[in-house]
Amino acid sequence: MTNSAKIPLQVARPNHLIDLAVGHPDPDLLPVELFNSLSPEQLSFGYQNLAYGEQAGAEPFRQMLAAWLAEDYGQPIKADELLVTNGSSNALDMICSLLRESDATVLVEDPCYFIALKLFKARGFNVVAVPMDEEGIELQALEQAIEQYNPAFIYTIPTFHNPTGITQSDNRRRALVKLAADKQCVLVADEVYQSLYFDQKPPAPLACYNRDAPVLSIGSFSKILAPGLRLGWIQASGELLYKLTNSALLFSGGGLAPVTSALVGALIAKGEFQNNLAHLRQTYAARSELLYDGLVSTFGDQIQIKKPEGGYFLWAHFVDGRDVAAKRDQARELSVNYLPGNLCSATGQFRSSMRLCFAWYPEQQLITACERLGEVLT
Repeated sequence: MTNSAKIPLQVARPNHLIDLAVGHPDPDLLPVELFNSLSPEQLSFGYQNLAYGEQAGAEPFRQMLAAWLAEDYGQPIKADELLVTNGSSNALDMICSLLRESDATVLVEDPCYFIALKLFKARGFNVVAVPMDEEGIELQALEQAIEQYNPAFIYTIPTFHNPTGITQSDNRRRALVKLAADKQCVLVADEVYQSLYFDQKPPAPLACYNRDAPVLSIGSFSKILAPGLRLGWIQASGELLYKLTNSALLFSGGGLAPVTSALVGALIAKGEFQNNLAHLRQTYAARSELLYDGLVSTFGDQIQIKKPEGGYFLWAHFVDGRDVAAKRDQARELSVNYLPGNLCSATGQFRSSMRLCFAWYPEQQLITACERLGEVLT
């Protein structure tokens, strides 16, 4: 593994602060040696990797990606159901550009991924929050919101939800996709954590349930390989996929990430990507358990907390309603940080909750973080 100090990062890990608010992979887990080990013969570069290329992305890579996804999901996936993107944020931005209309509304879960909220607002959407229960977004409230607002789309994170960690059940997913099909309301599923399970595989991505439903599933290599690749995909079919693939962006510039997809495709073909992913699952599972145990030991019955089954995050709620958000500056003074729940809410709720990332730091620093949180929040 590489030394994190030698890698230029979007956000460098500070020496004086354990920042559990940042949802990044540990730089020491970025597989630099895998890319360095690739030989020119294994890369199999061709004109499609250096020319503008196919608008949906290089077909050899999409074929390889489809084969791996089919194995991982346990569902048939075809290459022509996949559109290569420059990561999940680019995919979501492309979808916003496609579906943006004057005074358009997007329905989101409450709480929600805070950067998605920023993106929707920056793109001029009216953001309306829909409550969640223990299985994800509440269907009755969602149906009422669809009828009231006639939204451009619904945004959901079905698997290892950011920030709560909730995974929608198979029944909830079926009902959600059926609702989208019945209402002909586009359903955008941000599923970047789908393959980062620790033990049991989650139910299939939403785009697998009904190919005729208006569903777009977003995937990414950022959390399961390396964020610097800027490589992801949209899984969909029918008119929505056609419109995305034939957008002005792709019609003018050709497919995205042709060189990067060749690099990742080579790792998939060698089985190195799959081996690295298995290592990440084991490592993050151990870290999540340590952070969970540390918080339970520190706070006991003061908090409600669910043991993570995958993904990057743990969501802790203080049952007495104490204002965790107001304590953040004090926490930073004691060299620990977290993401207050209200920053993950379109309505500013969840001030008694916090999102903690267990991916960015090794185990000893997570133990220290629990000790510091105890000093601030007890």
